[in-house]
Amino acid sequence: MMLETTTLPVHALLLADRLDTRALERRGPVLPGVLSLGELPGGGRGFAFRWGAVVTIGAKLKEAEALAAQLRPHLQDPLDTPVHETAEIIIGAAEDGADEAGRILLRDASVARLALVAKALAKSAVLSQQEATLARTLDRLEAPLERLRRGRLGMPTRLIVPLIGEAIAARARSAARVDTAAKPDLVWEYPELSPLHAALAAEWELEERTEVLAGKLEMIREISETLLELAETRRSRLLELAVVLLIATEVATTLYGLIAP
Repeated sequence: MMLETTTLPVHALLLADRLDTRALERRGPVLPGVLSLGELPGGGRGFAFRWGAVVTIGAKLKEAEALAAQLRPHLQDPLDTPVHETAEIIIGAAEDGADEAGRILLRDASVARLALVAKALAKSAVLSQQEATLARTLDRLEAPLERLRRGRLGMPTRLIVPLIGEAIAARARSAARVDTAAKPDLVWEYPELSPLHAALAAEWELEERTEVLAGKLEMIREISETLLELAETRRSRLLELAVVLLIATEVATTLYGLIAP
C-alpha cells in the first residue's frame, strides 16, 4: 500500500548576528531553542532563532523574504547579504530520514518535527556563513604567504592583525551563539526524534563541517603567529640597526671633536 505524501519547500535565511526573539510573539507550542511563528499569511509555517536565522516550511521564497523584512527591526548587526539555504520535505514517509536525492522524509507534519528540520537547516546556514568568512581570510593571507615563500615578509602588521581578528571574532561570535555540532534541546525533550536528528546532521554534514571550520581557524592562528613573529623580528632588527647607527654617529662625532683643530 502506497502512502500519500506531500512535498514542502524549506527556506532558511541567516539575517544577522542576532535576532531579539523576546520581542516576537510566539504562535504555537513552546519549543526549546526554537521560536514558533505559527502559520504564515501566505501559507506555510515560520520559525525564528536568536542567532539571527528565520526558516519557513511550506512557503515560497518571496514569503520567506517578506517575513525576514518584518523581522528587520529586531535584528542586531544584520548581514550585508543574507545567507539562503533550501531543502525539500516529504510528509507522509514510512520513516523519518533522508532519501538519495537529499530530500528530508517525515512521518508526519508535527510542529516538533518541522522545528527540528528548521533548526538543522538554520545551523547549516550559519556554517555556510562561517565557511565563506574563513575562506575569504585564507584567500587574503595567500599574498603575504607567497611573498614569504620568496623571502619577503609582505603585508604590514597593521594590515595582518585586523584581517585575522575579523575571522577569529566572527567564528567566536558564532560559537557563542550556536553550537552547530551539539544535539538540539528538542531531541532531549522529544527522544523519538533522535533518528531524525542523526539523519539531518548527516545529510547536511553539520559535525564534519564544524570540525573543518575549527581546523581552518587553527591554521589561521598558526599563520598569524608566524607572520606576526616575523614582523616583530624584523622590527627588532631595525631597532637594533638604528641603535648601532646612533652609537656609530656619536662615536664618529666624538672622534671628529678630538682630531679636529
